[in-house]
Amino acid sequence: MTRNKNELPIIIIGAGIGGLTLALELGRRGIACTVLEQADDFNEFGAGLQLSPNAIRHLWALGLEKEITAKASAPDKIIIHDALNGLHLNEVPLGQTMIERYDAPYLVIARQDLQSILLAAIENTSTLQPTGQSSIQLKLGQKFVTYSQTETAIKAEMENGETVTGRLLIGADGIWSRVRHQINKDTIPTSTGLIAWRAMIDWDQAPDLFQTTNTQVWLGPDSHLVHYQVSKGKKLNLVAVTKGRAKQRSWSDTVPKEQLFETLRPWNKAVRASIMDIPNWVAWPLMILRPFQTWHKRRMMVMGDAAHAVPPFLAQGAAMAIEDAALLSTLIADHNQNVEKVPPLFQSKRFKRCQRVLSKSIYNCQFYHARSTLRQIRNFGLKRMPTKFLLRQYDWLYKG
Repeated sequence: MTRNKNELPIIIIGAGIGGLTLALELGRRGIACTVLEQADDFNEFGAGLQLSPNAIRHLWALGLEKEITAKASAPDKIIIHDALNGLHLNEVPLGQTMIERYDAPYLVIARQDLQSILLAAIENTSTLQPTGQSSIQLKLGQKFVTYSQTETAIKAEMENGETVTGRLLIGADGIWSRVRHQINKDTIPTSTGLIAWRAMIDWDQAPDLFQTTNTQVWLGPDSHLVHYQVSKGKKLNLVAVTKGRAKQRSWSDTVPKEQLFETLRPWNKAVRASIMDIPNWVAWPLMILRPFQTWHKRRMMVMGDAAHAVPPFLAQGAAMAIEDAALLSTLIADHNQNVEKVPPLFQSKRFKRCQRVLSKSIYNCQFYHARSTLRQIRNFGLKRMPTKFLLRQYDWLYKG
């Protein structure tokens, strides 16, 4: 029996934060979707996420405030230090200031916690449907290989031979996206020449210097460190960025921490010693997609890092994917009878904002990693910069 084209699901490749948020958005609207994830489980390496107000507002709209608040931490401020001498440079107020200014808090959360919350919400979508059945299908162990499409449908083909037919295929499969490769083989990730080193440890094992409920940033020449509480204060998440090139595409490879220590040798002794107290670090090459090119090909498109990956100097990777999901679900609902109109509309509405995030992230990298005279100018400016100005420069982003 041939299915009506509008009964076919939306196919989502990838069950990361963006893919799961989109599935939940569609499920809450009663729009059928199938999520295909190549991993066999969700045991991802521990990492933290900073969720700024522009992301939180969308998550609250999905009814996740109670669940996220129970798992997330809410720092009162971001404290900025110079990593060479350890001196305090300035602070960015968060807490109640964020709520009053942007109508939503600034939270930090473990990626696994947010992923678990989204998965639980997806499982509960069946209770919202008149039929008592969820409109979301989630299939693990499904590695996307290729596709075929007609005027009315698109078929995703998996490595194991299985196929799924839908109305629209959306790649939410990250910076190394297989879907994007099908759209434009020339759009490939470019190395930034930087490595992100990540670690997550139990709070009671954290070095004394890092035991603070506030987010702290240490700025060094060609390097910086960010650390904050996650899992409601049970864990400490750390991210250090240095020059270098890592080869692996997985968070599972442990890199000798001596490589990190050597890179940070000029840093303040107490900070460097605290970093050395962290037992295990994993490294990941920081890549970007530049220049931005087309995100779609008829009924196939990409979102999140698959479309507009940026370096993490604005803490907007997850937020941009969440914003994408919210807009996509609205466009799909508005054009449910003709979803082939969605891909070009999505790119036209998201391109400028994502390009601005990229530009600001690159600027922040240069600002964070300033050397010599530029470092002295940066520090001088930060010490004298009014808090109001620090906040104002994020209005375009957090209010968006």
